[in-house]
Amino acid sequence: MQDKKQSPKLLGLTPALRSLARRFTGSEHGNIAMIFGLMIVPLIFAVGAVIDYSRAAQRKVQFQAALDATALALGLMPTSASQSDLETRAAEVFNANFAGTGSWGANIVVAKTGSIVDLSIVGNISTYFMGLANINTIDLSVVSQVLIGGGTIEVAMVLDNSGSMSGSKLTALKGAAEGLVNTLYDGLPPNSADLSFSLVPFATFVDVGQGNINASWMDTQALSSIHSENFSSPANRFDLYNNISNVQWEGCVEARPYPYDVQDDAPMTGTPDTLYVPSYAPDHPDEESNWWEFLNNYLNDQTSGGDLTRQENINKYASGVSAGTDYYGTTYGFGPSFMCNQSELLPLTTNQNSVLTGINDMVARGTTNIVQGLVWGWRTLSPGEPFTQGRSYSDNNNQKIIILLTDGANWISGSNNFNKSLYSAYGFIKDGRLGTTSTSSSTRTARLNDRTAEACENAKASGITIFSITFDLDDATALSLMTNCATSAQHYYNSPSTSDLDDVFAEIALKLRQLRLSR
Repeated sequence: MQDKKQSPKLLGLTPALRSLARRFTGSEHGNIAMIFGLMIVPLIFAVGAVIDYSRAAQRKVQFQAALDATALALGLMPTSASQSDLETRAAEVFNANFAGTGSWGANIVVAKTGSIVDLSIVGNISTYFMGLANINTIDLSVVSQVLIGGGTIEVAMVLDNSGSMSGSKLTALKGAAEGLVNTLYDGLPPNSADLSFSLVPFATFVDVGQGNINASWMDTQALSSIHSENFSSPANRFDLYNNISNVQWEGCVEARPYPYDVQDDAPMTGTPDTLYVPSYAPDHPDEESNWWEFLNNYLNDQTSGGDLTRQENINKYASGVSAGTDYYGTTYGFGPSFMCNQSELLPLTTNQNSVLTGINDMVARGTTNIVQGLVWGWRTLSPGEPFTQGRSYSDNNNQKIIILLTDGANWISGSNNFNKSLYSAYGFIKDGRLGTTSTSSSTRTARLNDRTAEACENAKASGITIFSITFDLDDATALSLMTNCATSAQHYYNSPSTSDLDDVFAEIALKLRQLRLSR
């Protein structure tokens, strides 16, 4: 009868392996038993080695995460921090992020050279199975590096606020964006100069703020080649706003003429097309023969003749006239500020509450103009006008980030009248500012896509990192456009539903925190 007593070597095995070993050693089939008897120890060692190395790899990931968190914390310390201060803080943070450090034989080493701090862990993990070959531990080592007293981040959140974002989608976006902001501010002192945000809600237009009406970069003298577009004679749009008693400029601007619409060239009066022209939707003719007249017919034409003649008549904007609300009320805005009814952008600020308030104030209206959202996000990060809060591009300790989200393809609403479209940041399609006068919606979108792709490449070439997000979007062309706009494949995210959006923003927040790490 076979002796069923287990050997000491089998006692340390898992139940499954012990059962396998007993079956092999207990076999009564002669040569088969002998072969398996010879194979059982190396087989157990091989399987056990996989388990031991898997545990070691998992532990190394945990070491790295804890060390990176430690580096981030040290990055907030001043450059004058002593070696002793750094070591004390490193031990506190590492132990808080990695429970049981001592039992795993890990030691953290901190080395400061100027403003650069190198951190490393040299530790080990005990083996379960490899001890059969007298290998009792596996060595582990990870490294991290951070700049202390530096490593600033500027983030422009460029978020689609078009009408398709209404309801639960906008609610989800607000929650996810607020979560990212709170995550990045966590652990920083109030109004820390290390982190700043801008917010650019975009739809048909971008609202740069009424307070900039007299800014040097606005075309207050009507110098731009597009300033008098849609009027029968040269006109200053700001004067025309003032002539109508019950309207005012709401803060939206048109796209600059190409190529300035996809660039961050400084606005200069010597190059008029670099200046920013206020949006001004002309009064539609009273007798227009299709339903689009109801969208923005707010003045008496004061003349007869064809549709274009009546639309462009400058005399109807005489001082003291009053604009009537159009057929659709104020849904689309009315008068010269037609379709300028989204939230105002927020320039770069270190004030967390201002950013959160701006996110909460977002509303969903209008169509999708990704390219203008993107370039205005870029302009908020730029150190030059129109907004000058951004750090110099030559500041190697600073990171400039754009987070670009859309739930739809680029779109300009078409019209079968003489304008060939509704009014947008590119005026009317009839004027050819997108390089086409086509009434085809696919052609208009294709031209907007071309401009978006060009703006993406220009922004990235300036040193800006772009994270792009598609939200509940199933348009293959738009998905490809946004994928290519991102700095890399790792910077692109697709969120097919509202429930996924929190995870997407949380992952981006983690990556932004890690940007403070040098390696």
